[in-house]
This record gives sequence, C-alpha cells and structure tokens, in this order.
Amino acid sequence: MASVTFEQVTKQFGDYTAVNNLNLEIADGEFLVFVGPSGCGKTTSLRLLAGLETISSGNIWIGDRPVNQLSPKDRDIAMVFQSYALYPHMSVFENMAFSLQLQGNSKADIKKRVQSAAAQLGIETLLHRKPKELSGGQRQRVAVGRAIVRQPAVFLMDEPLSNLDAKLRVQARKEISKLQHDLKTTFIYVTHDQVEAMTMGDRIAVMKDGILQQVDSPANLYNNPANKFVASFIGSPAMNFFEIEQTTAAGNPVLKIGDQTLPLPSSVNLGNNPVTLGIRPENIYHPQYLPPDIHSIKISAIVNLIEMMGNELIVYLQTSDNIEFVARIDPRAEVAEGQELSWLFDTERLYFFDRDMETVLA
Repeated sequence: MASVTFEQVTKQFGDYTAVNNLNLEIADGEFLVFVGPSGCGKTTSLRLLAGLETISSGNIWIGDRPVNQLSPKDRDIAMVFQSYALYPHMSVFENMAFSLQLQGNSKADIKKRVQSAAAQLGIETLLHRKPKELSGGQRQRVAVGRAIVRQPAVFLMDEPLSNLDAKLRVQARKEISKLQHDLKTTFIYVTHDQVEAMTMGDRIAVMKDGILQQVDSPANLYNNPANKFVASFIGSPAMNFFEIEQTTAAGNPVLKIGDQTLPLPSSVNLGNNPVTLGIRPENIYHPQYLPPDIHSIKISAIVNLIEMMGNELIVYLQTSDNIEFVARIDPRAEVAEGQELSWLFDTERLYFFDRDMETVLA
C-alpha cells in the first residue's frame, strides 16, 4: 500500500493542455475518485500516474518514490481498463495468472493467488472459461481479479463499469467498494458518472478543462461546492440557476427573478456584484408538502412535464417569462401538467455565485 502525490503536474499535447498544474495528495488506503465531463483531464491524470503518458512538467510520487522516470511495470500499480483488455485465447485462470508468470512466480504461488482472488470475486467456477463465454459483469470481475493477484501498492480503474447495464453497475459499485474496504489498498478511480463518484469515493476530485476544481468528501462537495461548475456537476437532477437582480421594495432588499420579486433572506449579504442564484431540485417544495421547520420564499411557475420515479416526482417548471427550473418533490403531491402553483424555495439551501467568476458568495 502507498500514498500518491501529484506535484504541479502538467501534461501538454502540442498546444493543448490536458492537465494543468495538478496538485493532489491521496492518502495510503484511500478511495479517491476523479470525476468530470469528457475531456476534463481525469483519464490523462490516471495515465500519467500509470506511466502510460509522459509528464510535461511536475512530479508524481508513489509512497516516497518519485516515479516520473519509471516504466509502468516498475511502479507497483495495477490498472483496470474500460474495455477490460482480456486475452480472448486464454482462460480466466490464464488471464489472471499471466502477469504473475511474467514476474517469475512459482506455479504454487500463482495458483494460490488466483484462487484467492477468484473466491473474493465469486468467480471460482469460471476459471476454465474463455472471455467470450462470460457476461459483461463476469468479464469485469475477471479484469478486477487480474489486478488483485498482483497485490499492487495502488489500484487504478478507468471507467470500469461503463460497459455494464444499469442494474449490474449498481451491483458492481457495491462489490468494488467492499473489495477496497477489505484490501485496504489505495484505489484511484476515474468516472464521468457523478452517482458512481458520490457512492464510492472517500474523496472526490472534480476536474474541468484540465484543472482541479475541488477535492473533498462527497457530503462536502454536495453541501459546500467551491464554484458554480462543481455545484452543477454534483447532484442529479442538476442544481437550478437563476440570473437575479438585487433591488429594494418598501425599503427592504429583494431579489428579482424575471418579473417576480422575492425577499432576500436576512442572513445573506451579496455586495454589489452581479449574482447567480442556485438551488437544488430537492430543496424546492410543493405547497402541500413543506416540512414544518423550513423557512421558504415563493415563486410562481407552471408545470411543463412530470416524471414519476416511484419514490419521488421530477417536475419541470416554467415561469410566465419563460425561466425554466426543476423540482424533486414528494410523490404524493397533487400536480398536473399545465397547472400553475407557488413553489417554495428553502431559504437555508440557497447558493449565490459571482456571475463573472462563478465562485461561491454565500
């Protein structure tokens, strides 16, 4: 097991900067998830750590060893790829044993380590099969098992669940999280799926355009995003944003959203800069189901579309001046398309962002 440190790491492909001055410390035994949209630099960061790409500047450390100049085989890492990269002509046992054979391990040691990993993953009965005889979920387990047998200091996983269907992804998330807990080894996991990131990571590193935006626990990323991008990326459905104006009514500070005026909560001081208001769909309430301890402000909107999810309703709304937003509400609420209601915003869960810098104001 080992810690991992990115120290002012930059990667350029010609004039394009894929990773820009990445500074990040990953603790020994931590499960860290890189998340962000396509092209944000998360996979490039993983490949730099693995030695599959060369660093343009900066340093990467695994434990107390700088690994910039080491080949991938000397970095004591194991990687699980999106495609699984199994050898089609080899059995499951042979796929899992291959790297150990290259290292010169004894047959007895190889057999012991392969069977132990197979037992952990529940694939003992598949060891004689070829990859073409396996389901997607079984192939994913074999790819993970091939990494486990190497007993590396660090596991690297590049979107390993993207080829699975929705039900299998949920199951595999649980299995990988349990595996990391049992092995107590450093896991670094790349995904574009924020649900995977939130449910699996001890901490999440959110990236955009090659730049690390914020690294924190799932709860802190959700509750205390550093900027508008993080706020929009973490959470599903995504946070609603409103371009607002600050003004006064009867001498009191108010917010204008389109042609509607809302009182400004007394705890908020926004200064004079242009401001964007953010609120998550789950912090917008139907008037029938406002919890008793919630302080709210009202905004009128018409129901455009309703998605029944069983345990909740996703309601797409539009104001009279065509401002759209989404609410996530109690499934017992009585709503119908075309209906106009006064929707209630939880004043304790409002976020304010500088419109130009997109950083959090309050």
